[in-house]
Amino acid sequence: MEELKNTESKQPGISFDFSNGRISIHRTTLRVIGFPEFYRFLLNLDKKMLAIQKCGIDDAGAHKLPRITKRDRCEVKSKDFVKLIYHTCGWDFYTTYRIAGIGYADEETVTFDLHDAMIINEK
Repeated sequence: MEELKNTESKQPGISFDFSNGRISIHRTTLRVIGFPEFYRFLLNLDKKMLAIQKCGIDDAGAHKLPRITKRDRCEVKSKDFVKLIYHTCGWDFYTTYRIAGIGYADEETVTFDLHDAMIINEK
């Protein structure tokens, strides 16, 4: 896979908020995967790695991308998935985290190392 050369000031990113069971997929991430009709999450619990990848409707774990408005992100509600991430990473449930990703445009995939989470909001 060839790493995407970032020509913008922002890296691809994703955020997790336990209190709302919300995953925010940043616009920069969606741009790398081509604003697809369907996408999926790929999770490696042992390595604490997450990926978001363009996929088809019949692929396992496919989610339909909602219409993107002027906001800079797509919000996904999944309390169970967010809870799994927080438990796996040992994160504080009262804290919101952001992870910068690495984009691979040729694979229409962005990877995230969950070890690299940054606190963006403590409640």
